[in-house]
Amino acid sequence: MKVMSASRASNPLATARARTAAILLAAVLGTTGQTLAQSATTDRVVAIVNGTQIHESDIKVTDDMVGRNLNSQDPVERHDIILKMYIDTLLLSKVATDRKIVDEADIQRRVTFARNQGLMNNLLAGIGQQAVTDESIRKAYEEVVVKPANNEPELQLRHIFFLFKDPKDDAAVKGAEEKANAAFKRIKAGEDFAAVAADVSEDPITKAKGGEFGWRGRAEMGEEYAKIAFTMKKGEVSEPLKTAVGWHIVKVEDQRTRTPIALEQIRGRVAAMVAANAQFEFVDKLRAEAKIDRFDAQQASDNAAPKQN
Repeated sequence: MKVMSASRASNPLATARARTAAILLAAVLGTTGQTLAQSATTDRVVAIVNGTQIHESDIKVTDDMVGRNLNSQDPVERHDIILKMYIDTLLLSKVATDRKIVDEADIQRRVTFARNQGLMNNLLAGIGQQAVTDESIRKAYEEVVVKPANNEPELQLRHIFFLFKDPKDDAAVKGAEEKANAAFKRIKAGEDFAAVAADVSEDPITKAKGGEFGWRGRAEMGEEYAKIAFTMKKGEVSEPLKTAVGWHIVKVEDQRTRTPIALEQIRGRVAAMVAANAQFEFVDKLRAEAKIDRFDAQQASDNAAPKQN
C-alpha cells in the first residue's frame, strides 16, 4: 500500500417468573456453605410466609444463584426483588406439592447437582483466594501488562471512514470506495486531513474531532488496518484501505513506546486473573488424574449407524 507525506431495563416480575425453577431449587436447599458461615444472631428473619420463615441468608443465597439476571444494582430495590421472588417460589412450590405434580426424582437430581455445584464453588473460591498474593499479582502484571507494552509501539492516528454494512454488497462496497477515493484526492491536492475528515467521514465518534482516533496499539486495530498503519511514518497518509466494515484513510500523527497502565489502576482485574488461572489449573489437574469413562460418543455413533434389515 502506498503512502504520501502530509504538510438495559428488564421487568423484575417477568424475571422472577422465568427463574421459578432456579429459586425452587434454592428453597429446597435452604442453605449453602455461605449461609452456614453466618451466625444465628445475624441471620435475621426478613419475612414469614404461611408460617415459614425467610432469613437474610436465604436472600443472599438466592441472589448468588440468580442475581446476575437482574439489572438493578440498588441494594434496597434488589433486596426487595429477590425477596418477592423467594416468596413466589414458596407459594408455588406449596401448590405443586399439594397437587402432587412434583417429580421427586427430578427434584433430587437438581438438589444433588446444586449441592455439588455449591461445594465446587466454595472450593474454587478458596483456591483462588490462596493464589492471590502481592507476589503473584506483581508477577502476572509483569508478564501480561509490562512486557508486552515494552515491545509494542503505539500510534497516534487520525482516520476517515466510509461504511458498508455488508461486504457482499458489491454496490455498497463500490460506493464507499468511490467516496474514499474522492476524499483522498482532496488531501493529496493539499486540503487539511482534519478538515476533510470533519466534512465527509462517516465515523460519528471521530468526525467531529477531525478524525482524531487517539493512541492505538496493534491489538486495538483490525489486521488490515494495523498492517498498513505500522508501516507508516509520522505525518504520512495512506491510500484508501478496505477492511471488513468499510474503507479507511489513515494518517499517523505520532508514535511512542507504549506505557503500561499502573498496577494500582488494574490490581483488582489482575487479582481476578490470577485467581481464575489457579482455578483452571486445579481443575485441569484433577481431570487429568481422574479415571473418566465416557459412553456418550459411542452411544451417539450407535444411534447414527444405519440399522441392518
